[in-house]
Amino acid sequence: MFLSARLARTAIAGVLCVAATVASAGATGTISIQHKDGTRNSYGDVEIKIFSGSLFLTSDDGNGTIVVNRSACSYQGKIIVCLPTSAALVQEGDSNALDLKNGTIYLNYTDSAQPLSGSSAKLPAKSIMLALTTQNGTFISLHGRIDEVIRQ
Repeated sequence: MFLSARLARTAIAGVLCVAATVASAGATGTISIQHKDGTRNSYGDVEIKIFSGSLFLTSDDGNGTIVVNRSACSYQGKIIVCLPTSAALVQEGDSNALDLKNGTIYLNYTDSAQPLSGSSAKLPAKSIMLALTTQNGTFISLHGRIDEVIRQ
């Protein structure tokens, strides 16, 4: 199973402004969850999809999806930067709101690596980077290639 019920009460949020269509083969994202008590979970092969302005992060077994469905977004150069405000964990047919304290999502829809503002680092082509903290101190990070963008 992707995330515990405990995480459902504590994880992430955000909506993304979608301006391009991207597709790639295979899930390539990795999520890391650092709980307040120091325990850590890591999930590879996370499928990363954007549909109608919402971000969907689905475990490789398909049993859990984090839906980031609201945020404020703007451009920094060619990178879209979002400050998330709302999300939910969907597991076994149940949806649980996640209690976000703060976070940032970086999206690169271009075909080349783009510099991150104020850093020497670059975000790879068609990639996402996410860092979020919940009200109870859980830290969630994601990096990976966007699998699909579907615009309505």
